[in-house]
Amino acid sequence: KIFSALTPMEGLPPELKIAIFEHLRKRDLLSSALVCRAWRDLAWDKVMWRTFPIRSSGLLEALFGVEESWWKVAVRTNLSDLGLWHITNDLNGQNRDSIPPASDSNRFLAVAAKTGSIRLDVTLIDRFVNLMMDVANSAPGKILFPALHTLDCGEFKEPQGDFAHTVFAGSPIKKIWIDGGHCEKTAIAARRLLSSLLEAHPQLQHVTACEGNMPEGRRIPEFWRLTDLRSLYYEGNITLEEWIKLIQECPRLNKVTIEANIPDASPPNPGPHLAPSLRRLSITEFALLDPAISMLETIEAPHLEALDFDTQLEPLDGATEQRSASRARSAFRLLAERSKNLESLMLVAWIEIGVENLVAFRSLRRLQVTDRTPGCQLDDSGMDSLCRSLPNLREFYLEYTPPHGTERNHAKTTPKSLGSFSRHCKDITYLGLPVTATNPNDFVGSILTELVAFREILERLVLSALILPRDRTKDFVSFLTVQCPKLTYLDIFDVQISDQLVSRSALVRIKLEIEGAYFRSRVAS
Repeated sequence: KIFSALTPMEGLPPELKIAIFEHLRKRDLLSSALVCRAWRDLAWDKVMWRTFPIRSSGLLEALFGVEESWWKVAVRTNLSDLGLWHITNDLNGQNRDSIPPASDSNRFLAVAAKTGSIRLDVTLIDRFVNLMMDVANSAPGKILFPALHTLDCGEFKEPQGDFAHTVFAGSPIKKIWIDGGHCEKTAIAARRLLSSLLEAHPQLQHVTACEGNMPEGRRIPEFWRLTDLRSLYYEGNITLEEWIKLIQECPRLNKVTIEANIPDASPPNPGPHLAPSLRRLSITEFALLDPAISMLETIEAPHLEALDFDTQLEPLDGATEQRSASRARSAFRLLAERSKNLESLMLVAWIEIGVENLVAFRSLRRLQVTDRTPGCQLDDSGMDSLCRSLPNLREFYLEYTPPHGTERNHAKTTPKSLGSFSRHCKDITYLGLPVTATNPNDFVGSILTELVAFREILERLVLSALILPRDRTKDFVSFLTVQCPKLTYLDIFDVQISDQLVSRSALVRIKLEIEGAYFRSRVAS
């Protein structure tokens, strides 16, 4: 995606981003750092702060007694309205061992008492954490972080001693994030820390644990210790038995993301298990389809509102595909019966679920389908049936992504499918369709004719293909600007010129011209 009204910063080169951020005031720079990680990295760059007379007052200065010139430091604890601090370091080539020992434990305790959230950088963990443990040992029985609610350890490098019980004993932590890193050794160290945190803080409500490099055969952490667990993101191997125990022992779970693999596909206990609080379920990155289907079959979530189902990285052979496809269609029919409030469905699979099973979810408002099976994508007739059955749709996105090495077939949907949405889905605001041309010379004319019906509601439009004569590019932009006043997002994957032989690089330039001209005209109007 090149430029869009929703994410204008993404298309800018780094030097322009820096130039923009350099014009911000200190308060605005701090606010920008909370938007996302990319903006945070920009906002905390030392270039941004060279004009501000700032000292690194906070935990690091209290511990190390060093000035800001030694460290690239962001300590936000002293900003009472944020209650958040984040640390990274830049030793400017100096030896980390030369950092002086803790110099002011009283000041450290005062700052720690106001700290609500901590993110520890991997390069600081060995030195900084050990210093925190020294302070904790010098004040036995004292709660160092009485206001701490969020702990982000990132890619953790294990410190000496019991970090969880020594530094964070008694802290009211509700949310933790731990990354096992990129090797087995760090994954095992992160698991030890995670297990200690689960034991020391049974009040945890939100857990993110990435254990993709954990050795096979190990059981998952005992998340069922947390009877008040509300959300879980887990990356790693999980057995179906552990999945069922998690659902049974954590009745307040309302958001679960499993990015993993289940080695055993057959449920050990027959029948569905009630998940009364589950609102959102994401099953992603599974190497096999059947284990993911088993997860759906073993739960009953009457209040489920959103499902992301992204599985099967490799295609199946004929017999296996037929068996898995039949089982998947049955599982989705059961899901539609058990979860009548489902509003959002994201489906990525190699098998064809079928329009009749998609429309069984009558309350859908958001539907995203990525079709990886050649020849199985929806045609105009199927699209019309879907629109008639799901009149409450507000967002629809269909993408055809064939497997690597497979020839990309033309999409089956034509501009007529746009008309199906305009007739039956009166509240549609986001529409993404792979369309092909039955008449290339009038392809744009057909699209524009169908788009007229959306002029008062459509906000985002994604077209996988745009086929038009070279001299009609300006007409296309003018039409969208005048006839679709609410349209703020336009993305075109592929542009084809019907009346000229144009190189691939020239097509890319034309695509950029169209998108750029549209957004310039939108800004001007």
